[in-house]
Amino acid sequence: MPRSEPSGRPPEAGSSDSLALTLTSVFNSVAGLLGFLIAAWVMPQEEVGRATEFVSAMQLIGGAAQLNLGIGIMRWLPGAGRKSVRLVFGSLLLIMPLSGLAGLVYGLLVPRVALVAAGEGPFGFGLLLLVLGCAGWGVFVVHDFVMVAVGRPWLAVWRSGTFAVARIGLLAALGAGLASQGMVLSWVIPVVVWIGAGTIVLWFLVRRFAATGGPGTLPSRATMAGFLAPTAVAQLGAVLLYNQIPLLANFRMGNTIGAVFFIAWQATVVVDTAAVFFTNSLAVQTAREPHRAVELARHTRRRMLVLFIPLLVLGAALGWPVLRVLGPGYTVGAPIIAALMVGVLFRLVVVFELARRQAGGDGVGYARLSLLNCGLVVAIAALTPLPDPATTYPALVMLPFVLGYVAVQAVFAAVLTVTERRRPLHGSSPRSPQ
Repeated sequence: MPRSEPSGRPPEAGSSDSLALTLTSVFNSVAGLLGFLIAAWVMPQEEVGRATEFVSAMQLIGGAAQLNLGIGIMRWLPGAGRKSVRLVFGSLLLIMPLSGLAGLVYGLLVPRVALVAAGEGPFGFGLLLLVLGCAGWGVFVVHDFVMVAVGRPWLAVWRSGTFAVARIGLLAALGAGLASQGMVLSWVIPVVVWIGAGTIVLWFLVRRFAATGGPGTLPSRATMAGFLAPTAVAQLGAVLLYNQIPLLANFRMGNTIGAVFFIAWQATVVVDTAAVFFTNSLAVQTAREPHRAVELARHTRRRMLVLFIPLLVLGAALGWPVLRVLGPGYTVGAPIIAALMVGVLFRLVVVFELARRQAGGDGVGYARLSLLNCGLVVAIAALTPLPDPATTYPALVMLPFVLGYVAVQAVFAAVLTVTERRRPLHGSSPRSPQ
């Protein structure tokens, strides 16, 4: 990819990409959290726990099947020119079947997830819903990345906002009558509809972008594989962190305590994923202006801290009053939310470093950091002994998961901070986006 000439643009010129990606993440995450809060209001606590198993499994499979092609598209699309259509739709046609097939296999191996979706209907119907949900969710976020890369970031915001409203509306309509199946349908139906309509919109957007971009160039297959192979594996680590942890909570603590932990964990995911999306925009900004990589990285880190530290304080403060509305069965999660927010504060250091390595093309470094960070949290959640949920106060049952998360993030933040002081940000040399 040809290097951009200095443009003299201020760092704020790329802020709309960061803000748009952040808002898309916030809409999706907050809508998910609100949905579970509504469910907790209208459903028995155990039914909420059952429904979280389907949602976590769908997001786990769909996220893993993305193969980090969303970030790859943001890095390569600015210089792809007339090859843009092949790049975008080739990626989508790889992700969707892979994600759907993985959903089918998962549903057969873990039938309880498909049974939640089936409700009173046959197992095959629940399995079909899981396959459709996984296939759609696999490309849902990728659509947002494409819109940002072609210069239409606020279209992605509008799309995510309407999707969030539709999800909450369907849950309000179906949740009380269909219980956990109602929550499943409130996810799967909008995913299928929005992906169908969004694919049509992308077809016209990408074709227009390609027509104005000249012949264009794409990295070689070896170069693409060199970036995607390690970062796709690393992305699996993040997907496991967000979605396998609440699944483990349900499996190890039971659906009743698992429902409380899931809501507390979703509060964490809202802020964490918003920070990841905010810093992901560094990839497309660096691809457009590689000569300003250091300046853009500094600007992104500063804005991330200014924006997200107050959100963490707010999240910790609102835990108890929000959970109180749901009843005494949920208020035990308030100190859990506060402790998790401390963990996210440390993780912001990790999130920025991951974005910097990804934007600079350091796929192996990105993978190593992500897998170590996320893998340790998942391992602690899977292997640490827990008190007996039947005889122990619920917050104490959840405590090993929480302490493990906070400890891992604190250690990584300390190590990265010391490393950066020895090798300052201005000393890094990002690679070419190709």
